[in-house]
Amino acid sequence: MIKVQYSTLIVRSLAESVTFYRDVLGFKEGYHVDLPNGAAITIMNSEGASVELIEGKQFETGFYSIGTDVDDLDKTLEELKEHGCNAITPIIPTTVGRQAFILDPNGVRICLIEHTSEYKEKYMN
Repeated sequence: MIKVQYSTLIVRSLAESVTFYRDVLGFKEGYHVDLPNGAAITIMNSEGASVELIEGKQFETGFYSIGTDVDDLDKTLEELKEHGCNAITPIIPTTVGRQAFILDPNGVRICLIEHTSEYKEKYMN
């Protein structure tokens, strides 16, 4: 099963965006990660799905993708392939597990993420 976890937004100023989502919209700050490529990520949690804010010069500002959680990335990609939906990236290791991207019929990026058990225990309970 594919579960939506967050929408990913590329922002000009992470500090300004965190303040807006926290103080104006009432989200709670989840966790923050500084990436080796100079980008930074902050997860902002709400009652439902969260918002992933990314500041990085290599990205264009705006909506980036829908982030999902899958139990078995390889199996999910095989099942999607049976329906004519192929990954647009290889499986990429990340700090929280492994991921690959697909496109919906409108060209919207969907990130399929197989999170590590450590990540799930710490952030998804």
